[in-house]
This record gives sequence, C-alpha cells and structure tokens, in this order.
Amino acid sequence: MMTPRAHVQPMSHARHQAGMSLIELMIAVAIGLALLAGLSSLYVSTSKARTEFNKTSEQVENGRFALQSITRDIEMAGFYGRSSLPVTTASYALSDPCATTPASMGFSTTPTLTVPLPVYGPALAATVPTCLATNLPNMKTGAEVLTVSYVSGSTTATPSGTEYYLQRSSCSTDSVSMVYSKTATDFILHNKAAVAGGACSTSTKAELRKYVERSYYVATCDVCTGTGADTTPTLKMAEFVNGAIQVSSLVTGIEDVHYSYGEDLDNNGSPDCYVINPSDISAVPAACTAAATAASYTWTASATANWANVTAVRINLLSRNLDNTASWTDTRTYDLGRAAVNGPYSDHYKRHVYGTVARIWNTGGLRENQ
Repeated sequence: MMTPRAHVQPMSHARHQAGMSLIELMIAVAIGLALLAGLSSLYVSTSKARTEFNKTSEQVENGRFALQSITRDIEMAGFYGRSSLPVTTASYALSDPCATTPASMGFSTTPTLTVPLPVYGPALAATVPTCLATNLPNMKTGAEVLTVSYVSGSTTATPSGTEYYLQRSSCSTDSVSMVYSKTATDFILHNKAAVAGGACSTSTKAELRKYVERSYYVATCDVCTGTGADTTPTLKMAEFVNGAIQVSSLVTGIEDVHYSYGEDLDNNGSPDCYVINPSDISAVPAACTAAATAASYTWTASATANWANVTAVRINLLSRNLDNTASWTDTRTYDLGRAAVNGPYSDHYKRHVYGTVARIWNTGGLRENQ
C-alpha cells in the first residue's frame, strides 16, 4: 500500500512563503542608511558650492557695475555742448562740488567763459570742501571722492523750472555766449538759421541741456539710519538734482576705491603719466617729472590747470562679498595702486580687485584733433 504524499505540499509551500531574516533586514537597512548618508553629503556639498558661487557671482556683478557706472560718467565728463566750441585750459573753474547756487558752480561769462572742471578729486585737494562732511554722510575715513561734471547728451525744449540747464549760443550777435539757469525767461540765446551764410535766427532758440554733477564715494553703510541700519560698505553717489545735493546708494559691497589721474603734458590728448593728486605738485612722481622734462612741460602751482590737463582716470576698486564664509579667513593683501596695500583683513569675507582706465574724451579728444 503506497503512503499518500499530499502532506509534503504544505511544507514546501511554507518554505517558499518564508519572510526576510533579521540579519538580511539589518543588512538592507545598513545599505539604505549608507546610500542616504552619501546622498545627504552630496546635497550639502552641492548646496554649499552653489551658495558660494552665488556670493562670488554677486560680488563680480557689483564690482563690474561699479566700474561701469563711474567709467560712463568719466567718459561724458567735460561735455558742455557742441565740440565746435572748444574750452581751453584757462576756461575751467575749480568749483565747489557741493555748491547749489549758480554763482559758485563754475559757470561764468565774465570776464571770460568758464565751466566746471570735467573731473575733480576734492578729497585729495589741498583744502577739502567743508560741505563734504554734511552732504556726504557716513563717508568712510580716508575715502577718495571723484566729482564729474557735464551736460546731458539729450536736449530739452522747455525747462522744468527746478532742474538747471546750460544754453550755448551759436550767434555772434547774442549778448553772451552761455546761460546757466533754471528760469525759462533767462534762456535767450539763438541758433544759426539754415540759410546760406548761416545767419543768426531770431526765431530759433539754442538747445538746452540739463546739467549733471555727480560725486562718488565709499560709505560705511548702505542703510545708515533707522531700524534697518547696517554696516555694509557701499559705493554712494551724491548728485545735483533739482537744485540740491541728493545722496543715494549705488552698489553695495564696494569697500574701497582708488583713483589716479593721467596728465597730458604734451597737449596731444593722451596721458603721459599718472599722479595721485594733481593739486599737489610736491608729490609728483619721478616718472612724471621725467615726462614733463621730455615734453617741455612745467608743473604749475595752479590746481585748476593741473586738473584741466587730466585726460584719463585709472580706477581700482575693492569689492567684497555681502555675506561671509565661515570656512574662509582672508589673509591676503590687495594692491589698489597706493603706496600701502589693503589688508590683510583677517575676517571671513572674500574680496577681489577690479580695475580699468577711463578716457575723458571731451578733453583728450579735442586735443587729438588739433
């Protein structure tokens, strides 16, 4: 008689349905935790790298924007209307960059035509204008100030009544060659008529151009008062608007700016040497002394004449990250062109120096064409 085998099937089926053992479960959990730890580490590392990249990108953008803003104004400096009316060195006035009354802003027709200097570094002058202390608040100690002056490239048909404009005559019969004012009835100068011989047109007034004056300096803060006050170094701009000086933040993270000025000694429009302060002839470097000798140029005691011969400005600025990096300590030094370097700061901010040379085309360009 054969023994039935039906009872074997349940035992075989039970073996196939058995779950994971404790050891297998522990191994799976360990592998999962290892993978999770690796992914977490990769995520943290990638996140940190992305944060640092964003910090650096912002710093680069701020540094370049600051350079572009200053350079653009320097390249416009000294434009006071048509180039057919050249201005000689003696026709510039060393005006107060914080002045708000026409009589002290450098525009005059008596006894001769004068306009403000295209560029001027008042903080480097022998006597710093006292108004800087009030009109440029929170200025960093020892900061250099660059003031640029020009008129807009766009013409205006009707004055606003609050902005100041420059009008230059094209007619020899006009009583004066230039008017600087904000009052509409003061603008009485004329253009030449579009007829043979270019006769003066009594029906066509000469164009008006808005006066632009801006002073750049580094402040110790962006928001300097109130509950949101900070200590972020900031490039600020003091601008002549509607008859008053208005200060605004231009670029945050700019820690220092240094300017050196290219002097045209042979009157060909190109800078022959660079000086730190055209007002101080006692500090003229040896290279400039040699260049002056070669060009038969004599340094003058007139600060106005020395500044009027500046045809280029070399700009070096130090840009700093807005947020610090805990794992970074800044032990480097930074050369902005001064006798002494900046740093080391020994803090946790990353920095970089940016530099360029800006030409004063409305001074140098006219000399090149002579």
